[in-house]
Amino acid sequence: MVDGENAEVTVTALVNPAVSGITRLSATDTVRARIALAIELGLMVAGEQLPSDRDVAAALDVSEITARRGLKSLADEGVLSRKRGRNGGTFVADPRASASVASMTAYLADAADVHRLIDERVLLECALVHHAALNITVPQLDELDVYVSQAAAAQSWSDYHVADERFHVGVAAASGLDWALPQYGVALHALYRYFLPYPVDYLHGVNREHALLVDALREHDPVAAVAIIRQHVLGLHESMFVGLAQN
Repeated sequence: MVDGENAEVTVTALVNPAVSGITRLSATDTVRARIALAIELGLMVAGEQLPSDRDVAAALDVSEITARRGLKSLADEGVLSRKRGRNGGTFVADPRASASVASMTAYLADAADVHRLIDERVLLECALVHHAALNITVPQLDELDVYVSQAAAAQSWSDYHVADERFHVGVAAASGLDWALPQYGVALHALYRYFLPYPVDYLHGVNREHALLVDALREHDPVAAVAIIRQHVLGLHESMFVGLAQN
C-alpha cells in the first residue's frame, strides 16, 4: 500500500515529468541539434540542399527567424553553406563539422524519454485506430487519401512532415473519441520535437504504410488496422535517432 505522502509524490511525477534535455535548449539550439544530428547520422549528405527557411521552420515547429538563426550559425561553423542568387539556398557543406555541435548531446541524452514516448504513442494510437476502423466515414477516408497523396508527392522532408502530421491527426479524429484527442496530441507533438530530417525516398516508403492503414480502415477491419499502426509506430524505436545512433 502506498501512503499518502508517497502517493502525492507519484501523482506529481506523472503530471510533472522530469525536464528533458531538449527543453533546456534554446529554440535556435534545437534547430542546430536536429540538423547536425541528421548530418552526423548520414541522413543528410554533403551537397544536399535544405528546404527554404520557412519550410524548415514549419517542419521543426519553430519560427522562421529561429530557423534562419540556427541555419546561419551552422553555416558560420562550416556545417552548412548559404548561397545567394538564382541557384542559391542552404546546402550541407562538411559533414565532419557536425560533430562539433554540442547541442546534439541533449538529444542523445534523451534516449530513454524518446523510447517512452514511442511506447506511449503506440498505446494511444492503437486504441484510436481501433475505434477509427469502427467509426470512420467516407468523407474522413477521402481526407486521409488526400494526405497520403500529399506525402507521396512530397519533394522534401519538410513537405512530408506536414502531410504526415495531418494524416495521423486525421486518423485520431476519425475515432470519434474526442476526449482522447488532447492527450494523443500531447504525445504526438512531444515525439515530433525529436523529428530529424530524413531522405525523402525513405519517407515515401513509410507513407506506403499509411496507404495500407487507409485500406484497412476502409474495410472497417480493426484487427488489421491496429496491426499496421502498431508496427508503424514501434518501428520508430529503430528508425529514430535513438536506434540509428546505436548502429
